[in-house]
Amino acid sequence: MRGLFARQNLRFSQKSATLVASSSIASASLHRELPSLVKLYIWPFVILYPIFTYAYVLKYDTWITGQEWTFLFLGSIMTTHALTWLGTHWNVNFKSAVESRQVSDIKDADLIKLFPAPNCGAAAVVPIVRKVYESDSSTEISFVFQKRRYIWNPETKTFAPPHFAIDDEDVTVGEFQTPKPVRSDDLELAYRVYGPNKFDIPVPTFSELFYQHAVAPFFVFQIFCVALWCLDEKWYYSIFTLIMLVMFESTVVWQRQRTMTEFRGMGLAAYPVQVYRDNAWSEIQSDQLLPGDIVSVTRSGEDSGLACDMVLIAGTCIVNEAMLSGESTPLLKESIQLRESNATLDMEGEDKNSILSGGTKALQVTPPETNVHSDIPPPPDAGCVAVVTKTGFETAQGTLVRVMIFATEHVGVGNAEALFFILFLLQFAIAASYYVWTEGVRIDRNRSKLLLDCVLIVTSVVPPELPMELSMAVNSSLAALSKFYIYCTEPFRIPFAGRLDICCFDKTGTLTEEDLLVEGITGLGSETEFMEIRTPSSGASIPDKTVHVLAAAHALVLLDEGDVVGDPMEKNTLASINWSVGAHDVISAPSKKESVTVRRRFQFSSALKRSSSIASHSSGRMYVATKGAPETIKKMLVSVPKGYDETYKHYTRAGKRVLALASKDVKLTKDELIHIDREHVESDLVFAGFLVFSCPIKPDAKETIKMLNESSHRCVMITGDNPLTGVHVAKEVGILYPGRKTYILDLFNGKLAFRTVDEVEVDYVDASKPLDAKYLDGTHDVCVTGSAIAALTFEHSSIADLIKHAWVYARVSPSQKETLVSHMKDLGYMTLMCGDGTNDVGALKQAHVGVALLNGTVDSMKKMADNARINTLQNVYNKQCEMMRKWGQKDPPIPMAIAHLYPPGPLNVHYLKAMEARGVELDEKTKAEVAILSAAPVVAGQPQSTAAATQASALADKLVGMSSEDMDEAPTLKLGDASVAAPFTSKLANVSAVTHIVRQGRCALVTTIQMYKILALNCLISAYTLSILFFAGCKTSDSQATVCGLLLSVCFISISRGKPIEKLSRERPQPGIFNIYIMGSILGQFAVHIVALIYIRTEVYKIEPRENLTDLDRKFEPSVLNTAMYLLQLASQLSTIAVNYQGRPFRESIRENRPLYLGLLGVGAFAFACSTEFMPEINEQLQLVPMPDLFKFQLTATMALDLGVCWLIELVLKHFFSDYKPSDVAQRHATEVDDDVREQLPLEEKKNQ
Repeated sequence: MRGLFARQNLRFSQKSATLVASSSIASASLHRELPSLVKLYIWPFVILYPIFTYAYVLKYDTWITGQEWTFLFLGSIMTTHALTWLGTHWNVNFKSAVESRQVSDIKDADLIKLFPAPNCGAAAVVPIVRKVYESDSSTEISFVFQKRRYIWNPETKTFAPPHFAIDDEDVTVGEFQTPKPVRSDDLELAYRVYGPNKFDIPVPTFSELFYQHAVAPFFVFQIFCVALWCLDEKWYYSIFTLIMLVMFESTVVWQRQRTMTEFRGMGLAAYPVQVYRDNAWSEIQSDQLLPGDIVSVTRSGEDSGLACDMVLIAGTCIVNEAMLSGESTPLLKESIQLRESNATLDMEGEDKNSILSGGTKALQVTPPETNVHSDIPPPPDAGCVAVVTKTGFETAQGTLVRVMIFATEHVGVGNAEALFFILFLLQFAIAASYYVWTEGVRIDRNRSKLLLDCVLIVTSVVPPELPMELSMAVNSSLAALSKFYIYCTEPFRIPFAGRLDICCFDKTGTLTEEDLLVEGITGLGSETEFMEIRTPSSGASIPDKTVHVLAAAHALVLLDEGDVVGDPMEKNTLASINWSVGAHDVISAPSKKESVTVRRRFQFSSALKRSSSIASHSSGRMYVATKGAPETIKKMLVSVPKGYDETYKHYTRAGKRVLALASKDVKLTKDELIHIDREHVESDLVFAGFLVFSCPIKPDAKETIKMLNESSHRCVMITGDNPLTGVHVAKEVGILYPGRKTYILDLFNGKLAFRTVDEVEVDYVDASKPLDAKYLDGTHDVCVTGSAIAALTFEHSSIADLIKHAWVYARVSPSQKETLVSHMKDLGYMTLMCGDGTNDVGALKQAHVGVALLNGTVDSMKKMADNARINTLQNVYNKQCEMMRKWGQKDPPIPMAIAHLYPPGPLNVHYLKAMEARGVELDEKTKAEVAILSAAPVVAGQPQSTAAATQASALADKLVGMSSEDMDEAPTLKLGDASVAAPFTSKLANVSAVTHIVRQGRCALVTTIQMYKILALNCLISAYTLSILFFAGCKTSDSQATVCGLLLSVCFISISRGKPIEKLSRERPQPGIFNIYIMGSILGQFAVHIVALIYIRTEVYKIEPRENLTDLDRKFEPSVLNTAMYLLQLASQLSTIAVNYQGRPFRESIRENRPLYLGLLGVGAFAFACSTEFMPEINEQLQLVPMPDLFKFQLTATMALDLGVCWLIELVLKHFFSDYKPSDVAQRHATEVDDDVREQLPLEEKKNQ
């Protein structure tokens, strides 16, 4: 192997010495599968079943002696057998212990047990594959986990994924500038390691997926409960519950299957590409590409994209990366051919604009003017030349798909809090079971029946509905977010949004509009005119050198279709001087008398804060044009004009964005132009003015920040812009409050200092010592710059206090943004980051909740949805036609929604209306021709006459051409595609997406808390009913249980569908369930319900004296006790839902949640109608016996009091013990804040004053 292959093979042997060298896998161990008969769920039972059969047939009277022991022995064996087998599906540790033995030598292993990193999917035991290659008699050992292939390295005794040269920290640009072509001799080994370049996502059948759900612990537990109810002879209730369970699981399975089908569709179909192998260009399919291949990149097809990740080494390319980054603005990609060959490849910095990502679209390519080097001829298809770096699931798009498939999907029934809560409830169940067993033994009750009752009590306190309810809550949140065009790839993060402490925002494109408006040029002329703004539109004279800098210092490119693509800010800049971009990087003046041609670009870098171009003027002058941050450009100037600092600071204090312009004349040969380095280009520059932009605030930015401030969140700005601009915008949107003094911690005259915005106060500080506490006492607002962070370092003793008191971070690099968010998390704060999908990727991924804002509009999204609906209708109609033709019938009429897609004819009577609805105006002659065609008869199974068909075809071509002029396809956003940048993606540019996500996060949290309370109370009441009341002879009939289940199911379904209210409250959801409020409320309400049940039972005995010896195994017989207990239990469950429903201030109140409100009213009306015998017919159907008038009053009053007292307990405990207090970082002292601003402060902050 040679070139990049050699580097990859070399680096492979230097991996870590752990068993699996991958950051996505936390731990692993080798195992050898046991023979089938030796597995724990087979060999013991091969012995036990024959022994039991022998005992039952031949030794029944001696060994078993009775029916209850038969049930106990057989039931125990079958249950143990089932649990042993099911345990292998529930826990990988149990699976590995039962089915295999751990080994230390890879030679003995055929399985490997893997535990992924947190939130990276589920643990698994996967087979180790050994493949022998005849060509060299070598054996390859590997396994596949989460669509990644890990290969055994015998030297380090380590599994590792295929290594790619581009991942090495020391890989140089030169290794890609002069790549060596792959030879045929390398192909076999390369295909072994990397495999085909495609997404292989098999979609399981419905039965396969349902099997996975059917063996899940909670589903098995629910089926077990159904079986117990059947043994207890509650057939109707059992069947009803079983049908509900199967329907719910089937719905979930169907959704999963549909989602996986969509994932499969994200892969690109293979297409022909030119590849340079064996020193010659040849055509292969794109799924045969390998890392290290030299390929020709041509314009992407309509439904296609780049086949893999690549580095551009010759030519230029304009790509649309909306699929991955979310930024729909096309980007100019330039080759690395002009970079220093010994420089390290910097994919996140200087070489970012040479990286082509798989799945993105190449809108236009420009081949190199000369060969890459003499050994490689130009590609035959006139494309750019690139080197493949990653293929398949290892590409950027493949990584996104893997995240979407394998990220954790479920919300916390498996967490420690839920486990402890169930263990808490089990204590009551065990106590009740003990009572039932001891009492049953005392009265010599049938042991099998007694055991059944004990098992029913224990199972009653494990709420099987919990995962279903929580899943419904999360699904409701996802559905609600999608209505605002917000999509989530990691649903487990939704509850995080309900616990947020800090909300971080980028500035440009997030809080302010992406399109900055050019105000003009300043810094020109004499000292008295230096601060004046000159605009070309006003007729003010602007020096030619300044105009030439503006004409050249950009990355705008003209597409073949005539559209100019690039940064909107640069478009506006060029438009302000009326120059236009032409082909081949020629930019022309309005008069066309002069032009400049860009010869070489050094593109903008967030880390460098500048961009430069080398251009030649039509007069023959060659010059450098540079623009960037004023403080950065200042260091590159030959001389700094007087008033430089005062001028740019004056405008940045007013919230303007200011870029410094500079230039110098150069004389370079063609060879010098290629090899000149950036440092030489960007030195000894001459100042050419300041370019001033205004930054319009987004319409919803102020309202969003105000809402978050008032809902106990700390809003912070993290921007790469100037600190003065950042402070001004932060005050405009409400992050900083008017009337408070703001100090900026920055390097001032080369030293670290706190200074005011107007620089009247400057206080130098020692970076090696703790910062002065007076700046961090909460009485001032603080802005920190990236330079100050670099001077302090994140290990500084005051950095934690600084993070707690800083509100604006300015001039920070993308890596500093990521580190800031990481430190906020380390301090224990739940953090949100909202920004774009390019510069903020690191911070978006680091935050608990990352929100990437795209630049779509509501109209574009609706248009995309309409197009998707039309495509679906068209596919359905075409299938209908195929089916009808198969049976010799005529095609069905064409629906109006897709009538414009088909030619006019007798089946397309809506053609004219459809065309008019799309705004297409038809003349009278055309309308007449369409009417004639529509009236022609069609015989079933027969085509139209040739003449009619020809006429229809010609007319259709004409009309389709007319309609297509107004049918612009949404060019950049593909509905349903997620951004690789963040777990949450808003297709719209609205910053209000953050408040939508917070609402849904709080809603999911509140739903979780309320479901714990409701299900816990229901379970505790059931435990009491099945124990104490059972021995009193109180039973429930099958019909009563079924009607109760039907009535309450409506309420349970409606609970999780409560919508969040528009306004975010100051109160925060409870942080957990183990606190005085939640546990006190549960136990208090349980006590009320028990007292009510005991009281009514006592009153019943005054009417129907208790029998001395109750036959507990007799069939159900109606009685006053049964009637009273059934109605009181129904009222208790009604009370539990009504009292513990969590409505305002987080969600709709019970009255606003209409299905729940009507359901509760219906159940309440039913219960009270039965208790008062308002409709005796209902009582008769439910086998409820007549009751004395006084007792009816006592029962009805008790039911009402039960509801009222429970509501009072909830209200009191909520008032005195609920924890709604925001975290310390979300509070702000109100010193020096005026009364108007004080009204915006959260309630807790006012109390602190």
